[in-house]
Amino acid sequence: MLSSLFKHLRLGHRQRRQARQQLALSVADAQALAGQAEPQPGRVLVVRNDSIGDYLLYRPWLRQLSRVLHARGQRLTLLANALWAPLAQAWDAEWCEEIIAVDFGAFAQDLAYRASILQALGAKGFGEAIYPVHVRAEAAENFLRFLRAPVRIANEGAHQPSAWFELLDAGYSRVLPSTPQVLFEYYRNREFFENWLEATAPTAASAAAPLELPPAVHEAARALAATSPPYVVLFPGASARQKQWAPRHFGQLAQQLHQHYAGSYQFVIAGSAADDKLAQQLIQAAGSQVPLTNRCGQTDLPALAALLAGAQLVVSNDTVAAHLAVQAGAPSLVLLMGENYGKFFPYPAELLRAPCQCLFPPSQERRFAAGDFSPPPSDPVLNEVPVARALAAAQALLGS
Repeated sequence: MLSSLFKHLRLGHRQRRQARQQLALSVADAQALAGQAEPQPGRVLVVRNDSIGDYLLYRPWLRQLSRVLHARGQRLTLLANALWAPLAQAWDAEWCEEIIAVDFGAFAQDLAYRASILQALGAKGFGEAIYPVHVRAEAAENFLRFLRAPVRIANEGAHQPSAWFELLDAGYSRVLPSTPQVLFEYYRNREFFENWLEATAPTAASAAAPLELPPAVHEAARALAATSPPYVVLFPGASARQKQWAPRHFGQLAQQLHQHYAGSYQFVIAGSAADDKLAQQLIQAAGSQVPLTNRCGQTDLPALAALLAGAQLVVSNDTVAAHLAVQAGAPSLVLLMGENYGKFFPYPAELLRAPCQCLFPPSQERRFAAGDFSPPPSDPVLNEVPVARALAAAQALLGS
């Protein structure tokens, strides 16, 4: 009874906090967009506030959307998460008239920063706004209901019912339906694109949307391979600690692969500058006999993609490197908790260009074997995946 009371109190506190945030953002958004320009039918805004992996699985449908808009004489502006906006600038600028990078964390909290972004957007006079994100974020999309764009379209998506979402949905000219069951994110994006096409451009034909990285990535990978011995990439970082297979496990794996293949491969540790501590632990666990190069913090996202594309094998946690490796066609071993099974991993076989093996904690594999792919009641322990199992999978991918 006491625990139920505390739960009720926490829920009430969360609802009050959310109501205060909704009010503050709505006042700020209305003020920032009070002087916006007249809508221009030729200008279309697309908002993507989600993570890098989400964007990588959206890119094919961004291209399709751009083609349809171009055929209708419209131009696309992409409001992009600052985490991956440089990648969009490097790879997808040809599909967009403009790419605007936004720190969506600050956008939700810093009203002055939010106002500066919204005033710049308001001056452009968008005639259509599209929010295709499936897992919607109230603070990211709230401003869309204050745009003067006659066409404002969102994904029904996945979210807990609330008064704020009712208000948001009422602000769109159309909310497109989404399949309730789990879909791989590439197909989730296809679903939204096809629903948008049917709603706004029914005479346009949907074309193939291959999931692949730009030719420049493979050109850079070939140049790298011409000057490097065969190498295996190890990516020990991840966005959350519970998603990180222990650096000592990565080190032990490198040591055993080095012994098994009699020094045929170099080992490259990749990651951000923040991953350098993990890299040092990995190096210590591998031992001085293993040829290891630490590239943490030394590659931007396009250069990381090229590094992964040229690898004989990529061993990664559930993070951007895994998506880049798979889409680049590099043999991949991914260690992950499996809490979102089927949404991001495993990749459907028809989308793979090279083998990809996913390893999950034993508790998850037992659930999967029993046909239970629902989110687990608590975080599975990734470190329970044994090094011997990863070694066997890596050997299968590299060949004897």
